[in-house]
Amino acid sequence: MFSRLSPLRRPLFNRQALLRLCTQHQTHRYFWSKASIPKADPPTTTTIEPAKEKRSERPPGTYAIWAMEVIGGTCALLYYLDLHTDYLKPTITPLTPTKYTPLKLISTTPLTPDTTRFRFETKRPRFDGELEKEADGVMAQGAWAVDVKDHLVQTYRTYTPVEYHMGTEVDEETGARTGYLDLIVKRYPRGSLSRFIHGTRVGTTVEMRGPLPVWPYKGKAYRNIYMVAGGTGIAPMYQIIHDVLLDSESTTRISLLYGSRSEEDIIMREALDQLKEKYGDRLRIEYLVEQKQRRDKEGAGAVVVGVPDRRVLGRFTAEFNSEKDVVLVCGPDAMMNAVCGARPIAGGGINAQGPLRGALADLGFAPESVFKL
Repeated sequence: MFSRLSPLRRPLFNRQALLRLCTQHQTHRYFWSKASIPKADPPTTTTIEPAKEKRSERPPGTYAIWAMEVIGGTCALLYYLDLHTDYLKPTITPLTPTKYTPLKLISTTPLTPDTTRFRFETKRPRFDGELEKEADGVMAQGAWAVDVKDHLVQTYRTYTPVEYHMGTEVDEETGARTGYLDLIVKRYPRGSLSRFIHGTRVGTTVEMRGPLPVWPYKGKAYRNIYMVAGGTGIAPMYQIIHDVLLDSESTTRISLLYGSRSEEDIIMREALDQLKEKYGDRLRIEYLVEQKQRRDKEGAGAVVVGVPDRRVLGRFTAEFNSEKDVVLVCGPDAMMNAVCGARPIAGGGINAQGPLRGALADLGFAPESVFKL
């Protein structure tokens, strides 16, 4: 139809040619299709997964081996503590000078009608600590004593043990070493402490503290020690005699003048006679009694009837040397007043001696040559 038109009425473009051109350049998708519009990428969410635990592969029985090692180590530790320490044992309170310790009475031995020897059980741990070393240091210095307390009336009195022994065998259950301490106590009608101790039954306890220093002594400090004792005043004398004679390095000689009412009232006579028979060259004993009732035992000390006056003491100390010798005195108040004068009751400690009086002062002894126990 157009072909018949005149050239002036023909279209200015060829539609078929235009379509071919668009097809070649693919512009028809951009203009005529929705796919030609670019789309934005959807948002992405990043999820962080937890890292998986890496388990090392162990051979079978590893945990059982570990458990056996822990049990074995624990058993070895307990065995060491039980063998070499006291941590697994019951607490043991030894005799100490800083506080009272209950000691069990294990036996009693009558010595005279009114005097008894009481034996108390003492204990120490297997290994000595600071308290035990402190106590041993006091005992090594010389004569020592203990304070015995009456817990009923809260009062105490000082007594000197005649014997002390600590065993070496250890109780496996308690881990303790057991020993004993012996006291000689005379019963006085008005003595509260003496009546309390005499009323104590075997198996019960009495509170004590010690050791407390009484008289410092060194092995070769004196050439001769002169002792004047009466009644239970033999207790500190016997302790000193025992320690001096057992010291192999000591050459000190001891002379004892021991006064009693009668021969039956002589305390510790058998023990003293045994020491005299064994150490006859270093120990001289004279028993001074008011009434002589029987013959002397063979090998025993001489029995002399009399009182410790100036005449008797002058004969007894005839060879005294003030530079090398010392006189010790201990006994009841009446004897102390007659021999050397009373010792102060309180204050001053072991050095509180008071003025020298009595027979020794009349004989010309210097105060530094006489010690009141």
